[in-house]
Amino acid sequence: MNLLPVLLWTVLGIAVQATNYCDRKLCRGKGRHIACNGLTQLAPSCGASAREIPLDSHKQAMILALHNTFRSRVASGRVTSSSNGRLPPAARMATMQWDAELASVAAANARRCKLEYDTCRSTDRFPLAGQNIALIGNFGRARSDAELVMLVISDWFAEYEDVEIGQLESYNVQKGGPRVGHFTQIAADRATHVGCSLVSFQQAFTTQWLFVCNYAITNIREEPVYVGGAACSGCMTGCNENYPGLCNVEEGIEPKYWD
Repeated sequence: MNLLPVLLWTVLGIAVQATNYCDRKLCRGKGRHIACNGLTQLAPSCGASAREIPLDSHKQAMILALHNTFRSRVASGRVTSSSNGRLPPAARMATMQWDAELASVAAANARRCKLEYDTCRSTDRFPLAGQNIALIGNFGRARSDAELVMLVISDWFAEYEDVEIGQLESYNVQKGGPRVGHFTQIAADRATHVGCSLVSFQQAFTTQWLFVCNYAITNIREEPVYVGGAACSGCMTGCNENYPGLCNVEEGIEPKYWD
């Protein structure tokens, strides 16, 4: 019997549980943490047919590949908006990696089966954690879980069509203006890690999927989404060969406020 997967999940479980989510210092006045005595299983309101869909290593790899492919396009200056022209390349954009604790906290939100951002999702490692969330109805032809996830992330990224260059240099969203926050969350150069959760449930006689992704850093008002410059020019450890324009995985980028 191969004990490695068991040991690995045990270690990950210990790591995820290390944070005291009820510590008020963790949220810094942002409200109650979603995982403070939060849901460890689906809420009764989700219904009897609801289920958590495991995001195994293959689905995690797919989510990361899609995020990093989109980030590579941005960092390399290969994204052009029909309304605002070519987006500037990024000097030092991280290659995104999976984080089990971010995924665990995202699951605490998804288990409510509600399209609702939480007020606090901080972890000790990522006190400024951000979030993207989507509710998908499976209308028309049936789609696999993987197809739905890819569709959602692609829709988030498609908001680049409405983003203004000024919003990338100093993040702000005008009330009533176009939605760009999902895109800027994906394109944030300090978003070093991501963790996601997927739940399905029945609503109004149709199957619904709630997909939640938590990120190492959120959109911060009046701070740059990413710092422009020649692609990869600010990377200390070199460029990622698989994702042009992104820094190597070893790059020590801190998901924090700019100094």
